[in-house]
Amino acid sequence: MTPTMLSAIGGFFALFGCAILISWLAFLLGRWLGRREARREHPEHQGPVGSVVGATLALVAFTLAITFNMTHTKHNDGKKLVREDAKAIRTAYDRALLLPPEAVSIAHEKLAEYAQIRAFNTFEQPDVPLAQIVSRSEAIQRELWVQAVEHRAHPGVRFYMDSLSHLINTHAERITVGFYDRVPFAVWICLIVVTALGMVTLGYQSSLAGSRRTWAMVPLVVAFCAVLTIAADLDQPQEGILRIDQGPMVRVAASLKDLPDAL
Repeated sequence: MTPTMLSAIGGFFALFGCAILISWLAFLLGRWLGRREARREHPEHQGPVGSVVGATLALVAFTLAITFNMTHTKHNDGKKLVREDAKAIRTAYDRALLLPPEAVSIAHEKLAEYAQIRAFNTFEQPDVPLAQIVSRSEAIQRELWVQAVEHRAHPGVRFYMDSLSHLINTHAERITVGFYDRVPFAVWICLIVVTALGMVTLGYQSSLAGSRRTWAMVPLVVAFCAVLTIAADLDQPQEGILRIDQGPMVRVAASLKDLPDAL
């Protein structure tokens, strides 16, 4: 297990612990408020409070489900784009054979480099310079496009240019999903606030009911916090423990490295 993986696991459990602590403190606050209410001469009835608790917990579950779905969808989109990127590179490599013979080896060399610099494992290469990889990838894209334009009169080159367009577009989508497409900060704040309110109302109800045992709350708090922490981890595709698999790109890079120029 690499130090980067250990650090990611430590960060995951630190966030998990913070979520449990906040939820438990909110529950204890609710119990304190409930005890104060229960000591009054005419305490509040449990019936209306139970309805409020049920509605609040339903809202917590609904908000958590929406947030989890957003992060899970983004994570799946990232995995699909890695596969799409790998396919686009291999397609462009094959269609480079449509170029004039003197240009084929140059295009193959650049496409092999393009795949190689994008084939990395952030657990094994924690200091990989992503900004430099993006910059070099886009430089290679421009070089390949300029080369294709120079030979556009050659029969069949338009099919190669189509594959280059798809490769460039896929790269742009990966940049958007990987760097900019995050769950809005306001959504996380809303989720935290709603969860804390749910725990407060639950603690309030338990005190009104005269319950002195709180161990039954532990599974509920842990379950809510576990799902919340996983959602937060999925929102960091190359930083958490649930990282996007770069296997398709690694395999394509290895295959192109071993292929002769004629293929």
